[in-house]
Amino acid sequence: MKNCRICIIIRFFLASVLLLIIIGLSMTDNLHYLSYVTSWNAAILVLVLGVIIFLVRFFEYLKTKD
Repeated sequence: MKNCRICIIIRFFLASVLLLIIIGLSMTDNLHYLSYVTSWNAAILVLVLGVIIFLVRFFEYLKTKD
């Protein structure tokens, strides 16, 4: 049976969420290392990665245009 790409992505996401739940329940006192993971840091990461991907694709477009 052939799996579609979206199904595989959903399975990886669910597996990672399950892993985070298991880690969160079993290591409650050692999770202070993850305190820097906030919604603002995630938003900044998404924006920076988006700008980098845009610039790379834009330069590739300019290279192939000529």
